[in-house]
Amino acid sequence: MTTPAFGQALSPEPTNAFAVAEGVPVSKPDPTPTPGLPMLAGFELWVPPKPNVYADGLPVYEILGTDAQIVQLPLRARRQVMCFSGAMAYMSDGMKMEAKLAGLGKTFGRLAGGGSLFQLTYTNETDQDGYIAMTPDYPGVIVPINMASCPAGKIVTMRDSFLCATVGVDNLTTEVGAGFNPASSIGSFLCSGIDFIVQTVSNGEWAFLMAMGTVIQKNLQPGEKLLVDTESILCFESSVTIDIQWVGNVAAICCGGEGLFNTTMTGPGKIWMQSMSIDKMRTLFPPKVSSSGGGDSGDGGGGGE
Repeated sequence: MTTPAFGQALSPEPTNAFAVAEGVPVSKPDPTPTPGLPMLAGFELWVPPKPNVYADGLPVYEILGTDAQIVQLPLRARRQVMCFSGAMAYMSDGMKMEAKLAGLGKTFGRLAGGGSLFQLTYTNETDQDGYIAMTPDYPGVIVPINMASCPAGKIVTMRDSFLCATVGVDNLTTEVGAGFNPASSIGSFLCSGIDFIVQTVSNGEWAFLMAMGTVIQKNLQPGEKLLVDTESILCFESSVTIDIQWVGNVAAICCGGEGLFNTTMTGPGKIWMQSMSIDKMRTLFPPKVSSSGGGDSGDGGGGGE
């Protein structure tokens, strides 16, 4: 079986098979995450989870490329994908796009959490199989999250990290909103380095996040603590709590480059970290400051008479 117009598809073996109607995946989202590559101290090099498949062996999604990835989503007739503006890279004919505000409260929550004003939904209006592809607006990798495997079906993400999500059977839709910094104290709320308002992703089937560099994951046990640079955080489960602790003595504070406090994350719960965040990338390419002084700084074409 081939992906429409795109060569050979991935064909993992179906799991947890059950009888369903035509066009519905033959496997429910597996609540057991695909294990990554084990490393020291319980860390894992993140490995994309094995996607569920349709009855004909077509995967629910395909992630293509290495450093600047594309997620390609086969869409059965009447199936949907939701995203924010600017995410679509290409799609088959017959896709209908709708822009929704989804209510004042939810719209404000999306904006506060780093989302866009409108939520876009693409629907395959034809009777044939179609496809659509999404890509980040900066070079990076795509991290699929099985929402069924997350406690309470919810994760906390850094701003601007949500890319898109599949809309499940019975219009089971992923909701992108906002929440307060999950700090355990006033001090950590103010000084942890995490924004007061964070982006939350909840419910649905598969959500796809944008990351940069190498992605590492760690499953924190109850009471286990991890010190992190907040710019390295991609997302974490809602059961993880945030706190701070002093960096060290005066010399460490003044010369260590880490400020006054280290941010701590305490389990239980899983966290995903990235080696290069979009904030770090922006510091490498600061906006160009125009030189002061009158006159136009154009190409200086010439003028004499």
